[in-house]
This record gives sequence, C-alpha cells and structure tokens, in this order.
Amino acid sequence: MLDENFKKGCTHNQANNIDPQQLVRMLFFIELINAGSITKAAETLNISTSTGSRWLNDLELDLGISLYQRNNPNERLTEAGNFLYSKFSEITDDINLMINELTHFTTETRGNIRVCCTPIYAENVVMPIVSEFLEDNPLVNVQLTVTPRGMEHYKDHDFIISAISGNAKSKDADLLLVRRNLLTQKFITVASPEYIRKNGEPLVLDELRNHRCLYSKALQNQNVWIYKDNNEAVPIKLEKYVELSDAKMMLSACLRSSGITYLPEFIVTRHINEGRLVRLLPDYDTDDWFLNIYYLPQRFMTHSTKLFKDFLLSRNREKINEMK
Repeated sequence: MLDENFKKGCTHNQANNIDPQQLVRMLFFIELINAGSITKAAETLNISTSTGSRWLNDLELDLGISLYQRNNPNERLTEAGNFLYSKFSEITDDINLMINELTHFTTETRGNIRVCCTPIYAENVVMPIVSEFLEDNPLVNVQLTVTPRGMEHYKDHDFIISAISGNAKSKDADLLLVRRNLLTQKFITVASPEYIRKNGEPLVLDELRNHRCLYSKALQNQNVWIYKDNNEAVPIKLEKYVELSDAKMMLSACLRSSGITYLPEFIVTRHINEGRLVRLLPDYDTDDWFLNIYYLPQRFMTHSTKLFKDFLLSRNREKINEMK
C-alpha cells in the first residue's frame, strides 16, 4: 500500500520528466537523515538552515506526504520517509560509485581529499606527506581536520587516522570501513628531570598514586593506566591527575614538568635520548597503543583518494622514523 501511495505522489516525476529541483531536495533529505538535523545537513551542503528547512517543506508539499516529524525526536521518520530514505539512498550510493569510477578515465589527478587525524601524528607525519603528495598532484585539494576523536567524524572524511590503547573499547567494530594499522607501540612512563628533582621518582606502581599524572581520554577512555604482570593487566587508577585533550598536549605538559605521563614510545624516544625526559618504571610491561587508518573499500574511492592512500602508506614508516 505504501509503495502505491508513494508512486501516486510522484506521478509527475516520470523518467522522461524529472524535476531537477526535486532531486536536489531529495538529496538534501538523505543528507538530513544521515546528519541527524537540518542544521548539520545544511552545513554539509553549504546552504543556510532556512534554505534546508524550505527544501524539506517543498519536498513534502510536492509529494503530498509527510516525511520527517520535526516534533518527535524519538521517531523522526514517517513510514513514507523511511521508504524514501531506503530507496533513494541506494540510488545515491550508485551515483557516487559511478562518479568514483569515472575519475579513473581522466589523465590528470584532481579532486578533493578529506583527512581527519590525531594531532601529534598530523603535525609530524601527515602534513609532510600531504606536502609531498601535492607537489606531484597540484590539482588536488586537501582538507585536514585535526582531532583526537576522529571516529566521531568518519562520515565526513575519506580517511580517519585515529589512535587507541589496547585496553580501551574500540568504536569501529560496526563500521563498514577498511582498517589498517599504521603503527603499534608500547606505552612508556616518563617525567622531566625537573619534575623528578622536585617530587621524587616512583619506583613501584602504587607510588604513582602520589604523583600528578597527565592523561587523555582520547587514548585511555578513562583515568587508568594499564601495566602488565605475567601478561595479566594491572590497572592503576590515577588519584591526582590533569586531563588533557590529546597526546601532543600530554607531551608538552610533561616537558614543562607538570607531571608524569604515559605515552607511545615513538613520541618520547627523542626526548629521552636528549635528556629532556626520563623513563620511569622500566621493569613493568605496559599496554599497547594502536594507530589505525580507516577508509572506504577501494571500489568506492576516487582516483585521487586511492593515490593518496597508497602514497601515505608507502611514506608512513619513514616519517615516523624521522620523529625518533
């Protein structure tokens, strides 16, 4: 019954008489459901919120049916809206796939690449790689978003580069994305010589409770550091701490003697070798740290995003080694 009613509402949009304005409104409707609000959908399509709201009203008037319940946050879609979304989103996926495939016919590499990356890796690895890539591909545009919470933005980017500790809960299990590991490291407990001079050095795990510790939920999800004893996890809850947004801030605060911190080895190795940081509790094994890159399967990639992916993966290890 719904199929018949919906088709009656669309009789003037036969294949030989498609209204392009209505197609635009339907595309906005799909983006509205994906984004979760009219404001966010309008931002994505670079239109005003009032224009987006008008497009939705016009679409419902054209079809003669209600699609989206603005006053019902628990169930936004009507039955007709759910039908339109399920059918038209399949069509838009096919269109995007066709556009991606067409990019392989060009002799020039052009297009837009959107990368979302954790801060310290963005500055020291991704940005130099982007610069090298653009030298050979001047018609490509790159949008680089830097945040320690990249998985929250996976819908808006071609690549997500995100870090997580082995003990933290992963949020990527249900995503239809390819995941590749860029780097796996052990955490290292460190402090500055000045901090140790003023506050002493913890020699056993329990003594960490007496020290100011610098941590980030972006890495550990909570104020707990994981050590290991005979392969058994030993969680140490931090009693005195400063919560920071990301690993870059943790490193900076530690170098300023603000406290003890717990960071991946490649971030602190150079500072240890140069005497700016001291490794603490070296007899205790620590948790693993994973840096992963996420992207759509190759069949959904444009020519430019595929080239960038291959280039980044080929240059990743060399740039990381330059940090050490």
